[in-house]
Amino acid sequence: MIGDKNTLYQKGMENFLEQIFLHEEGRLIELLTLTEAHVAIADIIVKYFEPGESYICNPILRERKPDSLLLGIYEGNTNPHIGELPLCVNNIVFINRAESLIKTRAAIVRGWGDSTLAGCKNIRRNCQYCLHRTLSPQQVKVAAHFYRGYNTEKIASDLQLNVKTVYAHKRMIMTKFNLYSDCELLHFLNGLKDQKLTQNLFSECLAGNECLF
Repeated sequence: MIGDKNTLYQKGMENFLEQIFLHEEGRLIELLTLTEAHVAIADIIVKYFEPGESYICNPILRERKPDSLLLGIYEGNTNPHIGELPLCVNNIVFINRAESLIKTRAAIVRGWGDSTLAGCKNIRRNCQYCLHRTLSPQQVKVAAHFYRGYNTEKIASDLQLNVKTVYAHKRMIMTKFNLYSDCELLHFLNGLKDQKLTQNLFSECLAGNECLF
């Protein structure tokens, strides 16, 4: 099952996986699009992750098979795997979009071997004990204003905060989600806005004139 914003890369990955499994195991693969209906039956899931996305709850991945292989595609030089990750993306194999075919192939083959071990079949995911990261209510307000394009002074004025406090909240957000630039922060917030969470406070904050919490 493959979902990637880069159509050319996605087609290349589809052909690459077909070649790997035909060569390694003599098996043909069936390609599916990334949907909730397919996630529970897919043996391999290839998904592009925006900066910071691997730390938040990914509802579409909650029902994936315990022994499925999750390949997380990312861009840039930022290592997306720092600290604990949510249960829905545990045993993920990250692959940089610019990685060589040799290293990408090795990562896929190794990941597939690990995912088929007996221990992986017994993995149980309980959202109650998940370590996904969230924005605090105050961070939601600051992030929503930043997403709207407001500068620090405007945010401080609207939220009746000290300018240094706004800077501190922004820095904490970027540290929490391993973000290194304003561009990465905006990509992360754009993805967070569209996440189908049970309660998406960031999306709700953007939808109203004020963040009422």
